[in-house]
Amino acid sequence: MPAYMIALNRTLRDRQKLEEYWKAAGPTFEGLGAKRLAIYTPLVLLEMLGPLDGAVVIEFPDVETAKGWYESPAYQDAKKYRNGAADVEIFIIDGGTVPPEDRIPHKRDLRSSRGEAGV
Repeated sequence: MPAYMIALNRTLRDRQKLEEYWKAAGPTFEGLGAKRLAIYTPLVLLEMLGPLDGAVVIEFPDVETAKGWYESPAYQDAKKYRNGAADVEIFIIDGGTVPPEDRIPHKRDLRSSRGEAGV
């Protein structure tokens, strides 16, 4: 099942360093079956908790491939260019749908409408 790497660029701090990161990171996707679905395309903010300067969505064949890309020496070397350039959040999400009763299993005890732990 496909998996998606989503990167949220919360705050740009040094564009020149970020451009160096983009140049170094691009080749790290080669040979992995990665599909660049959205790379800093215009976005429409609907509901946000903070600033968002840009976003990236990359599709991988599966979670293992996505994790392997992130943990690869090539990407870890490229990532060094991003340090101090931007505040970024990156996560991998598996494709598919989880039934409502199985969603967020680690928070099952939070069933009260006021956010209190359920009984």
